[in-house]
Amino acid sequence: MNILLVAATKDELHPFIEKYKVPMARHLSSFKSTNHSITILITGVGMVATTFYLTKLFTENSSFDLAINAGIAGAFAPTIKIGEVVYVTEESFGDIGAEDGDNFISIFELGFIQKNEFPYINGKLKSEYIYDHNLRTVTGLTVNTNHGNEVSIEKAKNKFNANIESMEGAAVAYCCSQFKIPWIEIRSISNCIERRDKKNWNIPLAITNLNTWLINFIDKK
Repeated sequence: MNILLVAATKDELHPFIEKYKVPMARHLSSFKSTNHSITILITGVGMVATTFYLTKLFTENSSFDLAINAGIAGAFAPTIKIGEVVYVTEESFGDIGAEDGDNFISIFELGFIQKNEFPYINGKLKSEYIYDHNLRTVTGLTVNTNHGNEVSIEKAKNKFNANIESMEGAAVAYCCSQFKIPWIEIRSISNCIERRDKKNWNIPLAITNLNTWLINFIDKK
């Protein structure tokens, strides 16, 4: 397979890069494993950088059989444990719209786009890649500002009913859908979404578990 591996930061893929001894350039590097040709794209944090570098790459090369968006994330649900690797099947943009007092109005509610207008399905960006896995299946919310206020956290949970939050997931899903490239999103939980308290985070565990999954996927696929 010709696989694209997309991450916001090189640190999130450090064990993977070390395992395969990938000579990393700033944003883009490629190598061959036993069964696959793999391109690694480091986009930088957030939707804007992710969209820019993906669009730039896909304009030059859209021959990928699969794009994997991999990284760490926060969990809304306390049942999702820190360090757990999850499989994100659908994504939403969490802050594209308008405010009306205390209420957030999505682009669909504003009438700028219909909920089933491509690439959306009922207002979501959904992965249609069929893959037999044993990971917990979750829904994702993508935001420009991570939630860390009790009131806004509850509003986001009630509005979007998402399980996890990242700053890139929906951007990857949107770009891949537009270029007709199958995609999956794999996230490892580094923290619960709550008032910001880094003492409760475990980024090293999340990165270790994420990369263990990625290496197993590449070696066994």
